[in-house]
Amino acid sequence: MNFKINYKKFLFVTILTAAAVIFSGLRIALPKAAYAYGNGGGRYLFNYYNCLDCHMIKGIGGTLGPALSNYGSKNKSYGWTAAQIKNPQSHYKKPGSKIVVNGKTYYAVMPSYNYIPSADLEKIISYLNSLKK
Repeated sequence: MNFKINYKKFLFVTILTAAAVIFSGLRIALPKAAYAYGNGGGRYLFNYYNCLDCHMIKGIGGTLGPALSNYGSKNKSYGWTAAQIKNPQSHYKKPGSKIVVNGKTYYAVMPSYNYIPSADLEKIISYLNSLKK
């Protein structure tokens, strides 16, 4: 066997691997820093479960679903919110049907998130209820 090491290749691969580890760490750290762990982790979990892909909060997020910046002001019950997250069809029977929220029309396309553990769901709902004007 030939164990002769090509040091230039070894150094290049080592640097490349270190850079990948550093940048992947930054990528993971950015959402945590951007959305923090406030409100018992609810804000972080809201991001973790990709809710921001469709819902906007304070100018950050998607526009496919309704903005939730003032969700806490709407006085929705814990049960209603939990049902909406776990099984949206419990409120909007026909997927794809039109829904008007605050004068803006949306389509009922929210998927079911019934796999979210109860402890996480409680934190997310607590976070949403804290969002007020």
